[in-house]
Amino acid sequence: EQTPDFYGYVPSNPRKRSIVFVAMVFFGAGMLMIRCLTIALLGMIGLNWALVYIALDFGLYLTVKVSRGDFWYWMPLGGNTEIIVSILERVVLKIITDFTSIV
Repeated sequence: EQTPDFYGYVPSNPRKRSIVFVAMVFFGAGMLMIRCLTIALLGMIGLNWALVYIALDFGLYLTVKVSRGDFWYWMPLGGNTEIIVSILERVVLKIITDFTSIV
């Protein structure tokens, strides 16, 4: 059944839509704060702990990308250049989205 007053998880009522928007902003800010504090606290314990956390995060991210068939970047460069560009593009975009919340 379709409800014209409801689109996805965002209601069409302006007040309810504003509540959902504010909740999403706070959730995103909280996740960004948790990630930064985790890396900062691990760095205070020892630099190796922070580096291991970051390496595992990137490793898991790239593993998921490869397993879903979404690893290759759209530029058909061929050969090793395509692999290097795909890795660099995925890593740079992950850093940007993880630490600035720009999607």
